[in-house]
Amino acid sequence: ELVPFQSAMVPKALGGELLRLLQRLAPLGLEFLHLKRVKATSSGQLEVLLGVSSADLPQELLAFLNERGCSCQRAEVPRHAAMTRAQMAEFSKHWPLTYRRPSVEPLELSDEMRAAYSALLQLAAAEGAKRSQDCCGCVVADRSGRVLAVAAEDVDEDRPLQHAVMACIDAVAAARAIAAEAELPTGKRARADEEGYFCQDCEVVTTHEPCVMCAMALVHSRVRLVAYREPDPEFGGLGGALSLHLCSSLNHQFRVLRFKEVSDDTSSLS
Repeated sequence: ELVPFQSAMVPKALGGELLRLLQRLAPLGLEFLHLKRVKATSSGQLEVLLGVSSADLPQELLAFLNERGCSCQRAEVPRHAAMTRAQMAEFSKHWPLTYRRPSVEPLELSDEMRAAYSALLQLAAAEGAKRSQDCCGCVVADRSGRVLAVAAEDVDEDRPLQHAVMACIDAVAAARAIAAEAELPTGKRARADEEGYFCQDCEVVTTHEPCVMCAMALVHSRVRLVAYREPDPEFGGLGGALSLHLCSSLNHQFRVLRFKEVSDDTSSLS
């Protein structure tokens, strides 16, 4: 996607002075920090970005340009930063960018991966449907796709926190604790057991967006990916009310995928 900017053609000798003026009067906003301010042209001049076309330029800046006979024109520049090297090459055809490699590369979903996640979603939905039509169901699987736990929400007065995600985490923890006791010599414990990371590197598929409590539990459990179908704008912790999976102040981040309805009985990952 491109966005129109105003730019000016200036001699190289004026480049530094103009950039200092722009830094003071019209700095690029945070949403455009991926753009380089200056582009060299085949004529030997510099093309300098002034600001978005929809905004009025400061009078002091216009006077500077007019006094020096610098012409203004329209430039179409990338609205978004490049997330991959391939995007960088494509976006830079329109205007030079600064590439900041993201901490998490965008996930390329193959048809096989989409089918696997959809199958896990169906399993989660079936588990939830055992209790009620709109009950949340959840599945935890390892990276190979082996299912480690399946659970449905089972909240009542005595167990107000028995959400599907929490039930799955508890089930995985219990199973791995038993396995660790059987495999390790007496008195020794696995590091994962000591730290509580029983779901480390696991993938979680759930029918409903995890609430903030469940999202925090997933952060602490060190999962690698969560996919959900139904968003929760009021209490959701993975894109609804909060986005805990992206919180840089926490010691773990993970990917989140969202299923979108493509028909009455079919969902597709986005």
